[in-house]
Amino acid sequence: MRILFILITLALSLSCEKSTEITTKTLCHQEMKTRFEKELTCIEKGVMENNLYSGLYNGESLYFVMSMCPACNTSPPQFGYSCDGTKITISDFNTNVTKIKEIYNSCTKRFLE
Repeated sequence: MRILFILITLALSLSCEKSTEITTKTLCHQEMKTRFEKELTCIEKGVMENNLYSGLYNGESLYFVMSMCPACNTSPPQFGYSCDGTKITISDFNTNVTKIKEIYNSCTKRFLE
């Protein structure tokens, strides 16, 4: 009986995996992270990472994934989503998207807000 108790305790303690990902209190940020889950990747911090960002586009908050790769010649995002889930095509990203800030870092697996 004692051995059974030890085995069960050991099995339960090994099966519990603590999440290392920091969550956010902002529901929209969490939803956007989930929406872009497959695109949020990290090859190496500071070398090649795809992170979640927000910005203002035509006066509306917009969420998008942008590549951070100093040695790469990457294109700016072509689309993003509003908090209500509307897909928005971005025309002339460099001119029309302002107040860009990082929301989620794929390398640290942390929300910045």
